[in-house]
Amino acid sequence: MSTSKLLRHFLALSCVTGLGTLGACQTFENTMNDFSQSLNNMNDGLGEYAEKTPNTGPELGTASLPNFGIGDAFVYDSGRAIYVRDIKGDRIEWNGGGDYVFETTADFTGPNLDWSYTDKDDQKRTGTATIKERSESIWPLEVDKMVRVSTRSESTAPDTGETNTYEQWLTCKVPATEAVTVPAGTFDSFVVECSRYYKQWWMQTTTWWYAPEVGFYVKRERKWNSGQDQSEELTTFGPAPAKIPERDRQSLSKTVQAALENNNSGETQTASLATLEIAITPLKTVQTEKGVWCRTYRQELTARNRTSQQIKSACRTDDGWVLEDDVAAQTTANAS
Repeated sequence: MSTSKLLRHFLALSCVTGLGTLGACQTFENTMNDFSQSLNNMNDGLGEYAEKTPNTGPELGTASLPNFGIGDAFVYDSGRAIYVRDIKGDRIEWNGGGDYVFETTADFTGPNLDWSYTDKDDQKRTGTATIKERSESIWPLEVDKMVRVSTRSESTAPDTGETNTYEQWLTCKVPATEAVTVPAGTFDSFVVECSRYYKQWWMQTTTWWYAPEVGFYVKRERKWNSGQDQSEELTTFGPAPAKIPERDRQSLSKTVQAALENNNSGETQTASLATLEIAITPLKTVQTEKGVWCRTYRQELTARNRTSQQIKSACRTDDGWVLEDDVAAQTTANAS
């Protein structure tokens, strides 16, 4: 063993047993901290030796944080549908299906800051997270950007009420751009990859394909240390008619009534609100065997450059045009 290595071993032993001087031990501790940081950097891809490959995807400038509004919805081929329930200052409250509610900032790549849901044992689970100081933001997105984020989380055990506190850190990077095809279409996207660690152990990596045209991710892949990988692709997106604010729902209803009452098939009735554009186009008119007039129409809602489209049918009653399913339900109720 070389003399320098013997000296380092002796110094480490002296610091542990209390025989070393304060200055020497401090120097040793700093050296070990630097060594630990170097290992972290090599592990999470932020080090100077991290391999970088040339970007062969579409040229995209930078992408700012996306903009959301109440009722914005995104549906994926995994069967998962999420929508914005509320906006509270810089926080966005999402419904992730059922009673699963969570909050984020506009940076959806970050941790959920608050969450609650009922588990398979019918127990309510809740938790919170905070982003620690000196954490960096991956936004605005640009190729080759790399950041580190540290978080502190708390979750409450539903059976005991005890609080579990734990700290994690993430490394996020934008390795490339890519034109990706999903059921909703083909989109030029930034690839955003975030790996999550607990102490020195890799726990999970999520990769998003963020499309500036949509203002959200069109594809997501998640890999866990348990091997339970997941993937989903966007199928539809845009304002959900039943989830937009009440005043917008009222304007939508009035526009539908006007279009079905006055417009010929193929003629579009429009309405412009503060953040919502409505377009209703009757497509076909038929008369049922009972003499009731019914019309099929296309409904398009656009907000924040996202458009949702629905094909619906309504029938004429004494109360105006009523959705066809509702007319059938009323007829059944009156007959019973």
